[in-house]
Amino acid sequence: MVDGSDQSIRNLKLILYCFEWLTGLRINFHKSEVFVFGGSQLEKERKANMLNCALGSLPLKYLGIPISDTHLGMGASSPIIQKMINKLDPWNGKHITSGGRQILTNSCLSSIPIYCMGFYWLTDGVDKKMDTVRANFLWQGADNKYRYHMAKWEMVSRPKDQGGLGIISTRIMNDCLIVK
Repeated sequence: MVDGSDQSIRNLKLILYCFEWLTGLRINFHKSEVFVFGGSQLEKERKANMLNCALGSLPLKYLGIPISDTHLGMGASSPIIQKMINKLDPWNGKHITSGGRQILTNSCLSSIPIYCMGFYWLTDGVDKKMDTVRANFLWQGADNKYRYHMAKWEMVSRPKDQGGLGIISTRIMNDCLIVK
C-alpha cells in the first residue's frame, strides 16, 4: 500500500526489482491488478500504467471470498450454494442409505460454506438456501424425485443427545465462527 504519489510508486517498483534480484522470485505484473481509491479515472489509469498492471475494480474475489466496498447481497453467496449443488452431482443418492446421506450431509455439504462463514455473517435467505440443499439431499438423495421430509429441519439439526440427527445448523455455526 502506497500513498499514491509518483515517488512512492517508483520506490515500490525499486523495492520489487531488488526483491527479484535477491530472491530470484519474479512478480508477473501482467497478472496483477492495482486498486486505486479516490481520484479521477485518468489518474487511476496513469498509476496502474506506472506499475504495468491492470486497473482492478470492486467487487472482487480473494481466496474465494467476495470483497466489496458495499453490502454483499444474496448474489455474492450464490457460488457457494452452486458449489454445494455441484457436489451432489457425482453422488448417486438412490444407492446410499439414509444413514450414509446423513454422514455425507454433515461431512461434505456442511463443510463447504464454513470458510466463507468465518468471514461474513450470512443473511437469512442464504442460510435457508443452504439448508434447503442439504435437506433435499438428506431426504430424497441426489435424484430430483420429491420425497416427503420426515421431520422439520429444526429437529434434524439438533444434537443427537437432544433427539436430533446431529446435522450442523448453518445459522448456529455461522454465529459461532463470527464470534471467534
